[in-house]
Amino acid sequence: MSGASERSRELPREVWETVFASLDSEADLEPLSAVCKQFRAIADGLRASLSVPDHLAPHLPSLLSRLASLRSIDLSTFRGDPSGVLLQIARSRLPLLERLDLSNRQCLRLDGLREMGSRFGALRVLVLSRVALLQDSDLVSVAGCFPMLEELDVSYPELSPSARVTDRGVSALSRKLTRLSRIDVSGNQFVSDQSLIALSVNCPSLREIGFRDCGFITQSGIASLIKNRPELVSLAANDIVLAILYEELGDSFGCARGLRSLDFSRSFISDGLLMSVAEANIPLKSLVLSHASGFTFDGIQEIVLKHGGIEVLDFEAVSFLTDHYMGAICEVLPGLTSINVSLCSRLTITTLYGLVRRCPRLKDIKMERTNLKKYGANETGIAANSQVRSLNISRNAKMTDECLRKIARTCPNLRYLNVSCCAEITGDGIMGVLESCREIKHLEISHCRSTANLCFDFELPQLEVLQAEGSGLNDQQLAAIGRRCCHLKRLDLPNCLNVSAVGVKEAVSQCRTLREINLRDFERDGGGEFRFGAETGPRFTGLDHDRKSAKWRAPPNEPTTAMFARRHADGLPRRHGHKLINHHGDKSRGISYFSKTSLMKEWAIASVVPVLSLSEFKFVPLFLRMISTSFRKVDVVS
Repeated sequence: MSGASERSRELPREVWETVFASLDSEADLEPLSAVCKQFRAIADGLRASLSVPDHLAPHLPSLLSRLASLRSIDLSTFRGDPSGVLLQIARSRLPLLERLDLSNRQCLRLDGLREMGSRFGALRVLVLSRVALLQDSDLVSVAGCFPMLEELDVSYPELSPSARVTDRGVSALSRKLTRLSRIDVSGNQFVSDQSLIALSVNCPSLREIGFRDCGFITQSGIASLIKNRPELVSLAANDIVLAILYEELGDSFGCARGLRSLDFSRSFISDGLLMSVAEANIPLKSLVLSHASGFTFDGIQEIVLKHGGIEVLDFEAVSFLTDHYMGAICEVLPGLTSINVSLCSRLTITTLYGLVRRCPRLKDIKMERTNLKKYGANETGIAANSQVRSLNISRNAKMTDECLRKIARTCPNLRYLNVSCCAEITGDGIMGVLESCREIKHLEISHCRSTANLCFDFELPQLEVLQAEGSGLNDQQLAAIGRRCCHLKRLDLPNCLNVSAVGVKEAVSQCRTLREINLRDFERDGGGEFRFGAETGPRFTGLDHDRKSAKWRAPPNEPTTAMFARRHADGLPRRHGHKLINHHGDKSRGISYFSKTSLMKEWAIASVVPVLSLSEFKFVPLFLRMISTSFRKVDVVS
């Protein structure tokens, strides 16, 4: 009877699948997949993306056999030769795979790509950003391997005299990839107008194109592109002089019919060109003039008056903007959802209040390094906007606690707040924000040094990321953060002079959800040692060491299935508690190394962490001998 009663309380698998599918991100699936086999199977079936760091590669075949619903695989953080990994992917059964990211390569290895092309010729999206030694022949080979590509990113390769992408390669690629709808060739300095014309003629489905930092592209080439592809949706260029003889480009906007996003960052443009855009019959939704010059408010006003449906504005460093001008923009753009007016030094808190009050759909506000301060604002008619989710008001040196608290009350549902480098902000102001905005998930208080009075005396269950580089946080406050922030996943503490290993250890022992701790340039404590005992380690699903940023972290997007695969393969216990001893030292910076005695006496990792990377360690041979029985893989970064 009791068995039947227990079964009656079990939810059907379909119900659990609906619950899991409603989670905010795939990262939330990791702890659930460790509960039971059924949850793991459901989580595996819902996972659509996989990032492959170095230590995951040996276990990739078993993972791929279980994650049959993968749509995207990211190898951008994989540092080894990707050929073997690509062969493993090619031999797996992934019927839904449509995206592959091979960014940050020293060179493009075509053998693995050819194998991938033979099995996944219908791949839709390929990212080859920041690939060194990329050349024309590589583009031709890529087009041959993946003839069904719809999106291709070959932006910002490492240029060399012997290897570079030119118009010849782009033209050949365009003739083979006739389904191409989006391409980014930014940073390819030898690409010219000829490439734009070839793409516009040979790719009838082309809708989005980026060609930032391409010095040989002129307004004549852009005009030809728009005329040949009037259905173009997005156009992104920069560093182009468009103020002289702009008539050809201005006339081309009359041919455009689908242009929704226009980016002329860091370009020299004229009011005449902006007025040509205003007169065009296009459904403009996004206008980016960041760091652009040569125009006045007359040009901007003409555009916003004619295109009242604009949702995204980026006017960063447009220095002539004032509160009066921004008030006029707010009046005619009630549907605005995102605005960036950072580095506009004439804007005050009046602009912020006006945006919040007059733009009810606004979600993202960036007012970094403007002129936010206590006085100078008309506070009559201030209204709260519950739609604002992200607010960046960093580097406002004159902003006070009182000003910050008033801003927080106008944006009660914030998820992200950045008040870094605000010299007059103290702990009282930060706590006032946290009291008013209980939904904050990501808080940045870097270089806010007046935080001695910061008192965490209430729960902050929503906070997941705290970036406090160079702040005045101390050990007691860090321990309180560990107790009050029960879902904290990432903690950045570089250059925090008042924090010692004691405070970090206490925070880690209190908060079991921590996945990443950044301790770059961490100063030694009184004993010169930084240790975590077996009972106090953070609950990581994996451990990796990034030498450049010197931080211990859980690999991003690594599924819990990878954790199980490693532990089962190594015969290690199934548990989450990865314990670590963390120290990154450099004598030139006055930071101590581990001592021989501390290594022998305080070793507490035991056989829990299967993968460990170390850099700049003294006594490495001794260290390796000590842990040879506890680890299957040790990576010493030299």
